[in-house]
Amino acid sequence: MAKWKIALETFLKAWQDKEEVVGALVCGSYITGNPSKRSDIDVHIILADNVGWRERGNRVIDGFLIEYFANPSSQIRGYFQDDFKKRRTMSMVQFKTGRILFDYTGIIKDLKFEAEEWLEEKYNTMNETVLEIKKYELWDALDNLKDCYEQDRMDFSFTYHNSLANLFLVYCQFLNLETIPFYQIYAYLEDPIYLQKYSKSAFPDEDFREIFMRAMHEDNAEKMMASYEAVVEYVLIQMGGFHIDGWHIKSPIES
Repeated sequence: MAKWKIALETFLKAWQDKEEVVGALVCGSYITGNPSKRSDIDVHIILADNVGWRERGNRVIDGFLIEYFANPSSQIRGYFQDDFKKRRTMSMVQFKTGRILFDYTGIIKDLKFEAEEWLEEKYNTMNETVLEIKKYELWDALDNLKDCYEQDRMDFSFTYHNSLANLFLVYCQFLNLETIPFYQIYAYLEDPIYLQKYSKSAFPDEDFREIFMRAMHEDNAEKMMASYEAVVEYVLIQMGGFHIDGWHIKSPIES
């Protein structure tokens, strides 16, 4: 038996026979493949529906970091719903790709089915007001970066990469895609193994992917500035175009 499985079995001994525990699922890189030396073992422990508490924690067993989440099924369903509202898929992917360790009531099988259904749901498109605000935000970020560059400020590189990450987020929202964590954007755009592991489709705009990746690789300030401007201009065209002179939006006041 693999060493990580032995560590997992040791961890589960403290939970498996508890009256309030009805199931457990393991997920993450040890299940989907290609774990690194920093990969932890993710475990969902499912509690009975009448339990009024939840718990999250970490244990190190035989050198393996085990991150565990103990929740009743109602809380898991709440995570599915909240992740969808925030355009995230982490909880759903964990249950879709996870391996059932034990399932006394069949609830984990149900949750896996529901996770797949959530992953097939479509996000709402941007309304016109939000679209215009997002276009202005992109123009404003470009203007701020130009100011940073022209002043030869020490924080130019920091501002550049943060601006790139935000631009990617906005374009994903416009395309009705999920939110990708900033530390996974590169893998999402470049690594087919990542797509397979996390049940994701390839990014749908190859032209954007190419110019965005070029911008990520630049390390010369002048070229960085030019690359960022090119990506912003491309996205603004895809979003319907933008001109700062005369730009305005009119919308109802908030009650």
